[in-house]
Amino acid sequence: MENNSYNSKIDVRIIVSNLDIAGLVSKAVDSIQLEKDYNIVVSSIIPTTDFEIAKKVAEGADIILIGGYGQDDNYNMLFNDLKTDFNHIGLFDYNNVLFESENVNAELAQKEILNSIIKATLSYSLNLINIHTLENKLLKVTHNYNNLLDDYNKLIKENEVLSMENANLREDMDTLKSDFSNFKNRFEDIHTKDFLEIYRLDELWAEVFRQDLTDEKKIIIATNKFKPDNILVGQGFIAAQSRNQAIDWLKIIKTALIFVEDNEEELKEELGSNQEKKTPEARDDYDLPNTFENFWD
Repeated sequence: MENNSYNSKIDVRIIVSNLDIAGLVSKAVDSIQLEKDYNIVVSSIIPTTDFEIAKKVAEGADIILIGGYGQDDNYNMLFNDLKTDFNHIGLFDYNNVLFESENVNAELAQKEILNSIIKATLSYSLNLINIHTLENKLLKVTHNYNNLLDDYNKLIKENEVLSMENANLREDMDTLKSDFSNFKNRFEDIHTKDFLEIYRLDELWAEVFRQDLTDEKKIIIATNKFKPDNILVGQGFIAAQSRNQAIDWLKIIKTALIFVEDNEEELKEELGSNQEKKTPEARDDYDLPNTFENFWD
């Protein structure tokens, strides 16, 4: 028989030791109607003791029954040669079918064949259950692996983004270091320099002299003409190294203004007298204002 005709059925092959037993087993198989009742086909009954022939003929079977007197050396050797992940091997035990006269009892042979196939089929089914269990575990492991692979790929992409951001941060840090170095070089001696403090001119004037400032312009003009060290006046403010220096300068300006206002007429007369006595050459050599008021222009 060809196994290809029974792809949808359980394919059983029986290996026995001689032709006589093979003939009796064949009749027993026909009597119990395995195909009709159990969807089982005994596709080959092999009378041989040659391992290579048995291996070749039994290839592709779902269940292999090995005839023998228990699980002896012959059975164990055939089992090791024929067993694969896709079949199951059972024992067709001669002890259950032979009389002392070595004659095979047909009725006992039928029962033994059926029992051996049932045992092998149950074991085969259990093996399939184990295979399905392993397949389910494999599916879960594969699913978990794919999830881990997705997570890994996400981490790779995130790492690439973080690497780029890190590179940008390093560039920014290098730029900041360079800017800081330049700043440090420019201002590392800044502690040795004098700083000017700024005060509102009208507030400081009122605080010192107890009067409102009425002529800020004259203070600016005097400061610009005499250019005192570390004194600046303008935009309503006075800048100096200290409050006391600012006050001292305002006192000087205040004194000068009082002197000018109190002696304005005498100064005008003196300046006019000097102009009359002055030779043309002297006027040409010195550039004096015609009037004292011109000082504030």
